[in-house]
Amino acid sequence: MFIILKILSYPLLLVFLAINGYCLYKLGFDIYVNYLVYTWIGAGIFGYLLVLAPIFRKNLEFLETFTHELIHTVVGLLFLQRIHSFTATDGGGGAIEHSGRHNRNVFITLSPYFLPIYTIFFILIKLMIIESSIYIFDIIIGLTFGFHLLAMMKDIRPYQTDLQKFGYFFSYLFVIAFLIFMTCIVLWSIKDGLGGAFANWWNVALESYTWVRGFI
Repeated sequence: MFIILKILSYPLLLVFLAINGYCLYKLGFDIYVNYLVYTWIGAGIFGYLLVLAPIFRKNLEFLETFTHELIHTVVGLLFLQRIHSFTATDGGGGAIEHSGRHNRNVFITLSPYFLPIYTIFFILIKLMIIESSIYIFDIIIGLTFGFHLLAMMKDIRPYQTDLQKFGYFFSYLFVIAFLIFMTCIVLWSIKDGLGGAFANWWNVALESYTWVRGFI
């Protein structure tokens, strides 16, 4: 049954990937036209990748491992899993043990590779911040997103048991599709807010559907 569901999910995943690829294309033009709006988040992303990460690289391993397991835990709780243990070490990896009705869940398994949990947290906090302080949160959002991107690139290697569980091809396809989706949501939220970011994605999805329907 699991194999059948996995095979049936490929067409949906490919459509989702195509929509997100088009969203990324549209986002690129949006950034080009409104580049001043994205200045602070850009400073945060590149500030982390080019300055903070090289300086603190020896101290980041535990934080990256802790965050990886934290995301497993949070998403597991969202899917009503019972968390039995949480382990994060400095150099020795980490793990969580959980159980529940939907224990074999692709979102729980692969979420650390596409879900920038700290970034989402600060985007939500930004909704309650006065206008004059928003640029500070845009920088922090950029820093945390840079942290996620670098940690993900370190993690997403064939030795990861998370990727082996659902097969490499499916796992990489799934992660790429949802990582592009999250990138679009994070960056669009800077200009249009969180609600506007999802509205932009939905409008692009409808535009894609209309284009395909007209082509057929």
